[in-house]
Amino acid sequence: MLFGEAPPPIEARPQRALPWVRTGVEECIALGSEIIRAKPEPDHSGYIIGCDFGTSSIKLAVRQPYRAGNPTAARPAPNLLQSNRHPYLWQSVVWFSPDTEEFSLLPGKGKVALEGFKAGILAGGGGKRILPDLAVTRNEAAAAFLALQLAHCLGWYGKTLPLGGDAARNFLAINIGIPVAAQDDTKTYRDFRHIMSAARALMPHATCLTHSKVRECYQASTHDLPAGFDLVPELTAAISGYANEPFARDGAHILIDVGASTLDVVAFNLVNRERVAAFAAEVNLLGAAALEAARGDGFPDDLFRRACIQQYDQVFNYARHPRVAPRNFDATLRRNPVQLMAIGGGCKTAVHKEFIARVHPTLGYLKLMHPSPPAQMTSIKCDASRLLLAYGLTSDIPEQLELRRPSEIPLINDQQSAPISFISKDDV
Repeated sequence: MLFGEAPPPIEARPQRALPWVRTGVEECIALGSEIIRAKPEPDHSGYIIGCDFGTSSIKLAVRQPYRAGNPTAARPAPNLLQSNRHPYLWQSVVWFSPDTEEFSLLPGKGKVALEGFKAGILAGGGGKRILPDLAVTRNEAAAAFLALQLAHCLGWYGKTLPLGGDAARNFLAINIGIPVAAQDDTKTYRDFRHIMSAARALMPHATCLTHSKVRECYQASTHDLPAGFDLVPELTAAISGYANEPFARDGAHILIDVGASTLDVVAFNLVNRERVAAFAAEVNLLGAAALEAARGDGFPDDLFRRACIQQYDQVFNYARHPRVAPRNFDATLRRNPVQLMAIGGGCKTAVHKEFIARVHPTLGYLKLMHPSPPAQMTSIKCDASRLLLAYGLTSDIPEQLELRRPSEIPLINDQQSAPISFISKDDV
């Protein structure tokens, strides 16, 4: 691996917030905190928040299911906190004051920017400190960050009514995405469930989030998810819209998701456009910002590309193993080509483009797919494809694809995987 638990530098962080930006953010957090205190239980006729909690940025979308027109909206980010100058990508950073021990979504004098916590959690270091001289762990920073972000989203929704004046006032569900590989890792999955439980407990206190309060709620949290909160596999969110399209194919697929920090590769089978069997998945720090960091450290592009291909090969070779899914992925046994899908803003780098172009021909003749969310979810011109996961996460539980994770799929026994033999007339 080119990187360990520490993610590569993403982008410069702002040093201060303009007064009207601070006022707007704090008003939304205060309103959202008030809303969750007044109506803590989910409303069955309410709206859904889809939360794409990325290593470099967080994307939030809202949708009211089962309503005509499929009303959907993405929450915008303040200019100074936008990631890659995208109007809907909010930097995944939370500020901490060593003096007051308070967390904030905004920079300020004496505050320290805490970042890279999700990448550290995915690497198995959630219980470790983010910075050596601060007692804040990555899990605690993630819980504080999500509590502030979700309180802000509730307040933004209540203040702006982005789905229309006659839309629901209360939330039905808050769905947070998680990589398939992380969901299949017992420790990491447990950490995420504890983080969500703590974040929900912290939302009513979002206007004054101290480290002692965050630690208290995290230590009191359990692996049981709060009512209305769910961890949804990013795979099912990414392909939810695709599976409903008339051109969607059943059968073998490879999904390549290139984010800012991470590269996520999943081999799966789509069945009747309603069930997904994920045979193999890997997530590593090989995204677009990781590429820039590797270049800064003197690593040639070819080495980085080979690392991406190596990760892909690990997933693909496991999927086509004789005891896993050879009839779906092995070129000598499969009857149909494998559908390749690529998502994420990092797909646009020259190195990742070439990596995808190199593996594509080995899967057959099908055109590379780039799923995208509906155009009406954004009102500002932007690359809307970056919001695909957030949109997919606004699906209600009955709308979500059924998923079998790699650990839930039994290996084929030796007799089943043995080649078929025929008896000739000479053997009779």
